[in-house]
Amino acid sequence: MTAETPHWFTSSYSENGGACVEAATNLVTSRGVVPVRDSKNPNGPVLTLTPGAWTGLIQFAQQAPRWLKSSYSDNGGQCVEAAINLIASRGVVSVRDSKDPDGPVLSLAPDAWAGLISFARQAGI
Repeated sequence: MTAETPHWFTSSYSENGGACVEAATNLVTSRGVVPVRDSKNPNGPVLTLTPGAWTGLIQFAQQAPRWLKSSYSDNGGQCVEAAINLIASRGVVSVRDSKDPDGPVLSLAPDAWAGLISFARQAGI
């Protein structure tokens, strides 16, 4: 019997900033597990997840904020990012200063977010 080789793929939620995860989902049928590793360190440790844990990880990643920089942001430090993908899972739009990604986050109800965008457009800001 030949051991099945993992076929690694990079998660679609990985980014170019180095937060890259690879998984080998082809092993679910033969081994009942999903190996996960850091794509920057393919020879490093591998985390072995059950299929249920893998599904939970994917669901968590889908609920994580995906930050988008405002088209009105400039290179002079006036930068705002919003995570509108949280409306479905949390009922909010989160907003932060892109210069301070670990700083405070303002969470707005969708109607408050729409009002803020409307105000900014009308005010030309």
